[in-house]
Amino acid sequence: MSIFKSLRFWIPFGVLAAMIVGSFLVPVLYPDLQEAGPPYITDPDTHKVLAAAPYSPSEMPPMGSDKLGRNIFLLLIDGAKYTLLAALAIALLRMIGGFFTGLLYAFMPRWLRSGVKGFWDTFNFIPLAIVGYILLQPLQVAYEAGALTSFRFMLIEVAVIALIVIPSLGMYVGQGMNDFMKQEFVDVSRQMGASRFHLIRKHLVPHFGRHSIVLFSEQLSQTLLLLIQLGILHICLGGLMTANFGIMEVIPEYFSAINEWAATIAINIKQVFIRPYIVLGPLLFFAVAIYCVNEISAVLRSVLVEGNQVGLKFFGKKRKEAERQSAHQPQKDDFTFASHKGEKAC
Repeated sequence: MSIFKSLRFWIPFGVLAAMIVGSFLVPVLYPDLQEAGPPYITDPDTHKVLAAAPYSPSEMPPMGSDKLGRNIFLLLIDGAKYTLLAALAIALLRMIGGFFTGLLYAFMPRWLRSGVKGFWDTFNFIPLAIVGYILLQPLQVAYEAGALTSFRFMLIEVAVIALIVIPSLGMYVGQGMNDFMKQEFVDVSRQMGASRFHLIRKHLVPHFGRHSIVLFSEQLSQTLLLLIQLGILHICLGGLMTANFGIMEVIPEYFSAINEWAATIAINIKQVFIRPYIVLGPLLFFAVAIYCVNEISAVLRSVLVEGNQVGLKFFGKKRKEAERQSAHQPQKDDFTFASHKGEKAC
């Protein structure tokens, strides 16, 4: 398949894979990653205090530090496995739920389908971040009280974030299945006595299989975007811990046990106008991940859905074809002009 010969596919795939692999290596290479960094940077000669945490990117390259003096870049690499793998799990659950919900929608009676469509359409106009916040905020309170572990909270979050999209995704998939069932060869199979199970196994599953990879990559990109929105609302994968700071008064501050990207945004969102680099770091990681997923999705759509040829082999064929056409271009020396009788040829 020409997908695997396309640099446009392998470069973004390699970037995402490098993030996940690096996420498992960073805790091994930096075992004190979660510990607080140096509270001050002093001049080695005069011992004068030059800066205090959080440090700027110039003081602690490449992305600065958080309020505890920890390197933000290393924290984001460490949290990549939780963000990306959780997004993959959410997208996969959405695809499974969307497929079965789409089957149910496709085989509904027409009168019932129109009513269900009107109800499920309302989910497209409700911000999913608000729905997720309403459902997950009580769990965040329970996590802060110690009633939930971070891992169990993450499992519940993955399930909830997947479920809130299944109705609209199922309607979209089911509408595509319903349109596909109107094909002539499907009508012929139905007239020959094919059962619903036969239609699903022989027609709908192969049709859905060609589009499922593209749809999966699109759901992955949308999941990453939703995680950013929930992070701004302080709903993050694995939950947020609370620690009290302050001398004269108690000032609660949030921290994450797993350094998930959206949690890094939530923890430092108050610093966005004072030290914007603290928030720009995780946003940059999200932007790179979403861009890579969109590039992979574009290649998959071009090949699997539109039937185009991409990759190095394709460009080689185009180059050879262009060279072949240019080799057969008519030149002035290729023509000889016939002369009239008694005249010499030109």
